[in-house]
Amino acid sequence: MRNISVPVLTLFAAFIVLTTAQAETADSVYFNGRIYTANDNQAWAEAAAIKDGVFVFVGDSKSARDFVGVNTVKVDLQGKMAMPGIHDGHSHMLWGGLNKLFECRLPLGAAINKLIDKLKECQQGQAESEWLIAGSIWSEQLPGDRFHKSLLDEAFPDTPVYIVEGSQHNAFLNSRALEIAGITEDTPKPAGGVIIKDEQGKLTGELVETATVLASKDFKSAPEWQRLEALRWASQLFSKFGITSTQEASGNEEVLKTLNKIDAENKLNQLVAAHIIWGSPKFARTSNETMERLIDNRKQFASRHVKTDFVKMWIDGSPTPPYFTEGSIDPETEKVDLKNILIPPDALNKYVLQLDKMGVKVKMHVAGAGAAHVALDAVANARKANPQSKIIHELGHTNLLIPSDFPRMKALNVNGDMSPTIWHLYGPTLGNPPLPAWQFRTLHENGVLMSIGTDWPVTDDPNIFPALQGLLDRGYESLDLNTGLKMMTINGAIALGWEKEQGSIEVGKTANLIVLDRNLFEIPPAQIGGTNVLKTVFEGRVVYESSPE
Repeated sequence: MRNISVPVLTLFAAFIVLTTAQAETADSVYFNGRIYTANDNQAWAEAAAIKDGVFVFVGDSKSARDFVGVNTVKVDLQGKMAMPGIHDGHSHMLWGGLNKLFECRLPLGAAINKLIDKLKECQQGQAESEWLIAGSIWSEQLPGDRFHKSLLDEAFPDTPVYIVEGSQHNAFLNSRALEIAGITEDTPKPAGGVIIKDEQGKLTGELVETATVLASKDFKSAPEWQRLEALRWASQLFSKFGITSTQEASGNEEVLKTLNKIDAENKLNQLVAAHIIWGSPKFARTSNETMERLIDNRKQFASRHVKTDFVKMWIDGSPTPPYFTEGSIDPETEKVDLKNILIPPDALNKYVLQLDKMGVKVKMHVAGAGAAHVALDAVANARKANPQSKIIHELGHTNLLIPSDFPRMKALNVNGDMSPTIWHLYGPTLGNPPLPAWQFRTLHENGVLMSIGTDWPVTDDPNIFPALQGLLDRGYESLDLNTGLKMMTINGAIALGWEKEQGSIEVGKTANLIVLDRNLFEIPPAQIGGTNVLKTVFEGRVVYESSPE
């Protein structure tokens, strides 16, 4: 062996020390905090160090100093609570951005005269003959709790008016809109839809579920510049509320292309699971055949922050008055009423199995217990035919279930997407007849995985904290704070198969972190809903910081 001089050895040792020190130098260190990690093995920490968008240290503030170098950004949390970035398990980012920025927004709760005033304001600058599209209102805002075309006909005799009903499943039209759409008393109702008529057989202007397509089929899509601006704005809004990952629940080609372009601009500050629509031409705004081709070609629309191995289906409607279009079931006989089931069970079984074999996760909108039962049957069929699959399919909303389906969800490894986050606004029941709704504790006791989704823009904004407060205050069905926070973070990652990279503050995971203005564990539950996010860190970068008061 060739002799090596002492100076050379000394130089070599110095090089090793230097490179090791450089490897341990973090880009940023957050210290002196109360960091809730969502990691059972280390539930709390004082500090976290980040390098190249990944957590390289989670622990005490003293040890974190070892990761501080000349260029390290040091952030003193001053005792504030931090936690993993929030996962919104059910959102419509592009639709929500367009809805808030470019569409006619009607005031919730306003009486009909105020609604007409707002419609006239929205009409300014457009021709009388042009469609006036607006949303959203509930029937409860109207005289007698029902819509009638006559409410709008006098104010808009020559303008076709189309108003989206609050559930987003139905629509209200005036007489001119019905005329232009070619809808008459003799128009046959489409499968899965209803054209409402009064006792004399005359049109009221109410279109339910798939019947809305009779009017909306020819509506123009938003221009590209609006889509891009809407999604940029929506991503910033999500950062404001601490959301660092989400499940886009209404993906078509326009949505996927817009996500890709914003991601290419480096302005998409969320990891997005883009669910491509199947079985609902109404929401897809195109045929099932077109959407099947999109699903087959989904890989070409994937990008760094956009993942496309996901599909969304609507199995039924909405459990809200006055239409109650949820899929119901007799809990004793477990016989499903197929009247409101929008995808026939045989077709659903076939396609869920096909997608499962393709490695595609399925989110199924289920508003009623019958729809949930049919959806679970489809997953059971897939599990039997493809037992090696590890995909966690999920029920979107999970409002209503019959007792026998709680243990089935666990046995079939199905996630409960508990959305929209408005359970704190409702009582303990939903549907017609009323049934126990959003049974969090019962699901938890059955070992069911649950995540939280806003369903924004069904909710006014994508703020999950008021819903977290409501989660702790549902009588018997309440959950504890730790369980609720896991629903907002690590559970969403598990449901998507992302738990090795996302969902908790652990060494080696993506550095998504948010700082709060209060410690949720040190305040009364009634104050949790008012929580504000002070800072959002996405992949190590600060993407939102609140302005000083």
